[in-house]
Amino acid sequence: MKFGFAGTAVLALLLAAGSSLAYDAASGCVKCHGDRDKMKSLGVESMYLDPSAVDREVGMGGAPSCTDCHQGDAASMEKEAAHLGLLRPFVSAAGKKVKGEAVFRSDIGLTPLVPNKGGSPMTAMIPRGDKELLQKNEIKKVLGLHYHDRDPKTLAYSPNIARDTCGRCHSKEVKDYSASSKGLMKHQRAYTSFAEHLPGPQNCGAWFGNDYERLRDETSVPYTRQQHAAGERSCNACHAGCNDCHYKPFKGEGRHLFGKPETPSCYGGGRASICHAGPMDRRRGSGFLRGEYSFPATLAVEKHAQKGIQCLDCHKPVDHNFGHLASEDARNSCKKCHPDIVEAVQSSSHKNVDCSSCHITDVGAYQFTFWGPGNVTGVETPYAKHKEYYGVRDFPTIIRNPSGRWIPVKPYPMAVLNQKRDLKPSGLLFRAIPERRIKGNTEIGEPEFFSVARGFTDVNDAMIINGTRSDLPSGNKAILWVQIDKMSHALGKGRGCESCHTKAQVSRSTYEYFDEKNVTEKFSGSYTVTADKGGIRFTDMKNTEIKPAKGRNVIDFAPFTIMPEAWNVKGVDLSIPFSEQSYKKSDSELQGFLKQLEKLPKTENMAKVRVIAYHNLKKAKEMLKK
Repeated sequence: MKFGFAGTAVLALLLAAGSSLAYDAASGCVKCHGDRDKMKSLGVESMYLDPSAVDREVGMGGAPSCTDCHQGDAASMEKEAAHLGLLRPFVSAAGKKVKGEAVFRSDIGLTPLVPNKGGSPMTAMIPRGDKELLQKNEIKKVLGLHYHDRDPKTLAYSPNIARDTCGRCHSKEVKDYSASSKGLMKHQRAYTSFAEHLPGPQNCGAWFGNDYERLRDETSVPYTRQQHAAGERSCNACHAGCNDCHYKPFKGEGRHLFGKPETPSCYGGGRASICHAGPMDRRRGSGFLRGEYSFPATLAVEKHAQKGIQCLDCHKPVDHNFGHLASEDARNSCKKCHPDIVEAVQSSSHKNVDCSSCHITDVGAYQFTFWGPGNVTGVETPYAKHKEYYGVRDFPTIIRNPSGRWIPVKPYPMAVLNQKRDLKPSGLLFRAIPERRIKGNTEIGEPEFFSVARGFTDVNDAMIINGTRSDLPSGNKAILWVQIDKMSHALGKGRGCESCHTKAQVSRSTYEYFDEKNVTEKFSGSYTVTADKGGIRFTDMKNTEIKPAKGRNVIDFAPFTIMPEAWNVKGVDLSIPFSEQSYKKSDSELQGFLKQLEKLPKTENMAKVRVIAYHNLKKAKEMLKK
């Protein structure tokens, strides 16, 4: 049942609904799949495709042909020969025989690739499967849907497949993307170990790719290639290929709809919590779409998303490289719609403060994350990511980056268990990646080696390494650090000035945790984060009773329960410059000016003056005089 593209003439080899037809009446693909009665007689009416509709949806004037995108042999009318080497979408699944691996869609029930009715838009494209087939093939859960430019062995985007399909018409685009940071997953692959200061231990863990021997040698318990491969597939599923961005059946307007990426494309197009639904809404908690994509789902949709702003309106691709969390193109995009406000801030005392520092308030998603023993898609491993501490923090913390800019971040405790190596405390570090040489996967068309490096402010993520603990009940070492993720979206009404202009930044986190592999019942908890001149502290940790599942130890997924003080850090100045006297004077002047405006006619110009006053009182006064 495991996936391979060469196979026998069974229904599993039928052309999937994610295929592409060009209206060539002589094509065997059109003769079969364009004949509804024939498809119905074969018991697969869902594989009928109207060739005219397909051409219209693809939008390339009758090109490409079926075999340009899916390979196989269009000249043959014999099923086995026609489908030999065929490319098509597949699913990943977990069960008794498959462990997050690729399987034919026919093994779960061959249905059209159309959105499911009801449920979350994040998982709308995942085939639900036929209960009898799932049981017969011992598949417990369908994890995700993957398009045919991915390698079915590793689930990674395959430059070879993209070159031989999309590259027939878009050779430069495929070449550029295959060499880009996203196409090669360059930055994640630079994390070759948990036990180094830079780039440091981080939320997504070490790279589970070509680093098996190194991780095995750093792990204090047995660590197998099967466990490593499960981690690699889990990582690869999150990273995008050509179809992930440009193929859009999630719109419900056609099974071959292609075009410019839209915001739902960036959020995985309904194929599960992958792409930016992962790092932005699930991890950082200040995502763009939020709502049903966020964790918890009660977080309000971002204001710009409500107004129909698209991801690509701010993040402009250049040669298929995209602006990232700290990119100038994204930051400067604020000027397009808010030029007066941006100008006012740039000439004020807050000129080095990111807009997001004031305009992001509540953030969600992870409030803890721990790497420890657990289950990854059916494989027991020392490196399961225990991340289901979904909740809300009332305010991000504001810190100063190496370029002197004040940015909003979410600090939260992290650890990785079962380590051999020690790691010394670090103080505040921004996540630079020293230049290093990475080995590619030549089997799928990656270069044998490539280089990767990143500057301190390229993404503005940071960390504080607490060091190694050797006093856990297991007797093995654990590396502890404070994960400090840059917040970017979820922009809205500005936070109150008093929340920053104080001697200590104080935030409160609340969360709920449930993962049926680890606990039998949901539990909840909370803690307080305090950042000031003396450092950072995670205090007042509370949680309801934790009832571990059979065979699970609480320490593996909730180490904070036995060492709640372990992430507190002294000697790191995380204060915001503050003079109580100056603040009271400035606030008094602002409030007085706002009261003065209330007495004046409520015109459009007066509304603009009021907005500018919050950003630059001096400029607002000048505007009022005019």
